[in-house]
Amino acid sequence: MKMNRSNFGELLTPVHKKVFFDEFDGLEKQYPGFTTVYDMNKKDDSFPHMGALGMWDQNSEGNTINESEINQGDTATLTAQRFDQGYSVTWELVRDDLYNVMKGLGQNGSAAGLAYGLQARMELDAANVINNGFGNVGYDGVSLFNDNHPLIDSSAAGDNLTTGALTPDNLKAGMTLMRNQVNPAGLKIMARAKELLTGPDLEFTGKEITQSTLQAYEESNTKNVIQGVVPKVYDYITGSKWVLRDPRFQNITLGWRDKPTFDSYQLPKTVDWFYYGYARYSVGYVHWMGLVGSQG
Repeated sequence: MKMNRSNFGELLTPVHKKVFFDEFDGLEKQYPGFTTVYDMNKKDDSFPHMGALGMWDQNSEGNTINESEINQGDTATLTAQRFDQGYSVTWELVRDDLYNVMKGLGQNGSAAGLAYGLQARMELDAANVINNGFGNVGYDGVSLFNDNHPLIDSSAAGDNLTTGALTPDNLKAGMTLMRNQVNPAGLKIMARAKELLTGPDLEFTGKEITQSTLQAYEESNTKNVIQGVVPKVYDYITGSKWVLRDPRFQNITLGWRDKPTFDSYQLPKTVDWFYYGYARYSVGYVHWMGLVGSQG
């Protein structure tokens, strides 16, 4: 079919759609490295928190079974948000710059740029759960990283906040804090720091501390005993923040309500077409366990 003013937008839509998804699918996805990704069943997904049973109590022959009550706690919620972006393509642009238009370029943007914009949005939103996690107010009334998380069935408090710059000693303290994390009844959950999350500013510091044979930054023969912690660098984690993570636990979570789509329509009263991308997702945290963080 020959391209003309009435059909050029429709004919170009498959080209731009392919460019969009080729670019989006080919971009490095960092957020799955520290989030649990799943498909949402509705706009709002709730994650209710329940208490926990304590240790078994001793009993004697003939007595009734010991009984405990599990209490209901706070509820974390993810709410899908809409994200979209688009650009227009005019008939004149097609006529005068057909080569670039066919490559997916358009006025004020391009299909490839549209894909990159969504990718950047998602990476920033996911990383901001960590970046903002020292001053936010979460589902349990305190920040994500805090030394006073309420425990439903214990008078103690949960603690996943450590302090100080990323050094061997501070990293060890964070690992110990992770190991001492407890469930809502105050029982240890056997959490282990397996990953060290940083931004680009601490990339090489993290690698030096975790991968050196001898303890980093010391003129001694002290063996580096920090083992089993993998440094991971995420471009949108800012400044000197560092976080320890046990990937066995679901905490930072990204839910897809509508995965990315690409489409087009003719602009009213014109011969121009509008191309757009659309998606809905939510990212946040549904628990603090399995994380330990420092602002540096």
